[in-house]
Amino acid sequence: MVWSATFGDRAEVLTWLASTIKGQEAVAEAGAAGPTFGELASEWLDGVHSGAVGRRRGRKGAGYSSTTLEGYERSLRYVLTPEFGARHASEIDDREWQTWVDRLSREGLSRSRIANHLAVARAIYGWASRPTRRLVERNPLAGIELPPNDEKPRTRVADADEAAALIAALDPADAVPYALAFYAGLRRAEIKRLDWPEVELDGYRLVVRKAKSRAGTGRRPPIAEPLRPILLGEFMRQGRRANGAVSAVSVTSGKIAERARRQWAAVRLEPITLHECRHTYASFLMAAGYTLRELMEYMGHSSLQATARYVKLLPPLDETDPAERLNAYLRRRAL
Repeated sequence: MVWSATFGDRAEVLTWLASTIKGQEAVAEAGAAGPTFGELASEWLDGVHSGAVGRRRGRKGAGYSSTTLEGYERSLRYVLTPEFGARHASEIDDREWQTWVDRLSREGLSRSRIANHLAVARAIYGWASRPTRRLVERNPLAGIELPPNDEKPRTRVADADEAAALIAALDPADAVPYALAFYAGLRRAEIKRLDWPEVELDGYRLVVRKAKSRAGTGRRPPIAEPLRPILLGEFMRQGRRANGAVSAVSVTSGKIAERARRQWAAVRLEPITLHECRHTYASFLMAAGYTLRELMEYMGHSSLQATARYVKLLPPLDETDPAERLNAYLRRRAL
C-alpha cells in the first residue's frame, strides 16, 4: 500500500477505503431500487408538456387540457412531491398509499380532492409501469379505496334576488369572479384567464379565448346587465388598464371562498360555490327562454347531454295558462 501526504497514517487510509466502499454500495442499492417518485413525476410531467404523454384512457391521442394540467401541477407541487418525492417509487406499496388516503380523509380533505391527487399518482405509475418502460414493476394504486361519497352534489342555484344579495355582500374585488360566474357562466379557470381586451365594456358580450374543451373555446356568452357596473367599477379600480387580468384576486387557492363564506355568514346568507354560480347562470338563460342548443353553446358544452342536466335546476314556471306562451309566440311571428 502506498501512503501519501494526503493521509496522516494507515488508519486514515483504511477509513477512507471503507467509506468509499460503503458509498459505492449505497449507490448500487439506490440504482437497484429504481427512480424516486419525484424523478418519475418530473419525467412524466415533461412528457405531458411536450405531448409525448397522452391523457387518460378513453381519449387516445389527446393531450391533457390546460385546466387539468394546472390542477395536476398543483397536486404534485403542494401535496404529492412533499409527501413522496424523495422515496423510491417501487418501495411505496398499496398499503402505504391506502394509509395516506385514509389519513387525508380523517384530516377532513374532501373525497373529490383526494380523488384528484390519486388521479395524478395513478397516471404517473400507469405511465412508468408500461411493459415498454418497466420503470416500476406495477401500479400500486390500482385497488386503492376512496372514502365514502358523502359530499353534497353541487346542484344549488340562486334566484335573481339572492344572486344580487350574495354579490352585494362581498368586497368589490371578490365580487368580480362571482359575478362573472353568476352573470356570464364562466368556469373557474376561464375567470382566471380572462383579460380586459376580451370584455366589451360598452356591450353585453365577452370572449372566452381558451376553455376546458374545444367546444367552449372562442365562445361569446351574453352577459347579464348586473355584471356591467361590476366590471366597469373594477376597470376603474385597476386604473383603466388596457391589458391584464380582469380578476385581481386568485380564484384557484381557495382563499376567496373562505373570505366569501365569512362575509355571507355575517349577513346570514347561504354560501354558494363558483360552480353553483355557473349553474345559476344556466338557469337564468333557460328561464329567459333560451333554447337548449343556445345554452349548450354559451355554457361551452360539447354535447346536449351535458346541458340537459340543468333542466331540473329550473324553478317552477310562474304561469296560469301554458298555452298563452305558445299563442303569444305565434302572434309575434304573424306580424
